[in-house]
Amino acid sequence: MPRLNPILERLNSYPIVELNRIRDSLKAEGRTIYDFGTGDPKEPTPPFIREAFLGALEEESSYPSIRGTSALRASIAAYAKRRFEVELDPDSQILPTSGSKEALFHLPLALIDRDAPDRVGLFPDPGYPAYERGILFAGGEPVPMKLKGDHHLRLADLDASLLKRTRLMIINSPHNPTGVVLSRDELREIHALCRANDILLVSDECYVDIYDNDRPASILEVATEGVVAVHSLSKRSGMTGYRSGFLAGDPEWIAILTRLRANPGLAAGDCANAAATVAWADDAHADRRRKIFADKRAVVLEFMEEVGIEAVDATATFYIWFKAPEGYDDETYARRLLDAGIVVTPGRMFACTDAANGYLRMALVPSVDTIRTALNAWRALL
Repeated sequence: MPRLNPILERLNSYPIVELNRIRDSLKAEGRTIYDFGTGDPKEPTPPFIREAFLGALEEESSYPSIRGTSALRASIAAYAKRRFEVELDPDSQILPTSGSKEALFHLPLALIDRDAPDRVGLFPDPGYPAYERGILFAGGEPVPMKLKGDHHLRLADLDASLLKRTRLMIINSPHNPTGVVLSRDELREIHALCRANDILLVSDECYVDIYDNDRPASILEVATEGVVAVHSLSKRSGMTGYRSGFLAGDPEWIAILTRLRANPGLAAGDCANAAATVAWADDAHADRRRKIFADKRAVVLEFMEEVGIEAVDATATFYIWFKAPEGYDDETYARRLLDAGIVVTPGRMFACTDAANGYLRMALVPSVDTIRTALNAWRALL
């Protein structure tokens, strides 16, 4: 038996891996599957992005730069100006990444001292599993911030002794899996708390361009001091396979993270960077994708209202967070839906505490027509 890192041994399968295993086993049985599990939308990547990727293929391959290209950083800065009315210095405040997941996972390595008493990393619960795992592998102490009721963060729940031991706080708005959006006032309060306690504030904003009505704010609109915002093209531009995103904010922390990331060579390839440069420069394709997700959400919410399933009141991300009907918990209802070939994710797969028990996440991945067919199968099940 191989001897493993004890952290790896104690962790369950990564939720998406387990979900894919269940889905694939059903497909192998010849079942018709409606996959609302993995958050990987099937809308095609826009042609102009694909063309930029192919146009950057060179006869001679070279190592990419950790800092990306100057053209990419300038494109990101222009996006931040258009979208958030924030001026960012492309050379000192922006660092391209290979997507947001690896960036979030590796970031705690820059500031966690595994032998120090102040090695706590705070993160929302339920939330993206990479938060807890990145803190654990860095030698930190992961402490979930339990989201209750309306799934908004309650700063009053964080006592002074905990904050004294905390090195970083991760927030996520719009939030996966619930779709809840933090207001500017909430972002200001969180930032003020982190500054008062010398805590690095990491804001995961990879869904910030997917919303129905009011545009979600970025932490960068509040401040950049002591802040690192994390962005991605996976959802905004349908570029999940390109692995492209960026970190932005406090110049001191961007410099530190650049030093960190040079060690494992965490750099996106030149072709992905070329595609990202044109993607961040164009808003029209993001607007079209946003409309598609809004149409999908409307179809599902109408169905849920009809059959009496309670969904959380949120209109950002492309997820619907809903309660299991009476008589079920999240796991038993997910298994029940599998009888109709419908794959959704039990809420507890996103949580360290019981905060997500009884909830399920539905990712609006299939087309509108496929969603309607799946809902008919769901209706028949009821």
